[in-house]
Amino acid sequence: MEFISSYILTNNSQKYLVEILDKLALVANEIIIVDSGSQDKTQKIAMSYSKVKFLFHSFENFKQQRIFAENQCAYDNILFVDSDEIPDEQMIDSLLNLKEKGIDKDVYGVKRSWQVLGKIVTAIYPVTCPDFPIRLYKKGKASLKNSNMVHENISNFSTKGIIKGSLHHKTFHTKEELFNKLEFYTSIASNDLINRNKTIGLQKVILSPIAAFIKFYIIKQGYKDGCIGLLLGKYAFLYTLKKYVKARKNIQHFI
Repeated sequence: MEFISSYILTNNSQKYLVEILDKLALVANEIIIVDSGSQDKTQKIAMSYSKVKFLFHSFENFKQQRIFAENQCAYDNILFVDSDEIPDEQMIDSLLNLKEKGIDKDVYGVKRSWQVLGKIVTAIYPVTCPDFPIRLYKKGKASLKNSNMVHENISNFSTKGIIKGSLHHKTFHTKEELFNKLEFYTSIASNDLINRNKTIGLQKVILSPIAAFIKFYIIKQGYKDGCIGLLLGKYAFLYTLKKYVKARKNIQHFI
């Protein structure tokens, strides 16, 4: 029988936490919650589960938060979900089967649907929906080393499997939340550009947001989502614009 450590990053994450923890408790041998300063009932909910270890860690960026969480995990098999990603029953059954028969791949992806403003969408920047993010991996067989600070990705693995079932990602419940997160994410993304020594010329600032809108709205067919698709097209445009503008403002020598 395999053992699994699971972790969740939280900040004012009470909305779906009970639903997520009820599912994870069925499959994880331990659950690590890394919180960056919740003021709601997140900690109270988490501490009501015997398998949960609740830790505070000051937020720098998502990559560093995940690395901290990984370092707290007792077992090599690490399962993680976001605080607004709800596993379905088939996903839990599939994980239980893997625990029994053996987790023989370096990483495992799972189908993820996206719900924005209460509606399942076709695309959301920067992915087409559904997507298949990695949510289970073996410590030492995969790494966050080359990941961005936001929209993090696991790399440096050799073998990959698929977990049957789905994650239901319920995000951006209001327009206000969407644009608040836009500011938050682009501040992190701009620092990432600087740390990676990316060239940020004026041409990139002007053309990249237009290209992002076209790619999201036309190529990835965001237009199929009607008014929400148009709103998310605006999000793609502004995300790209703001991350480059913010990065340029923080670079002493402009390109």
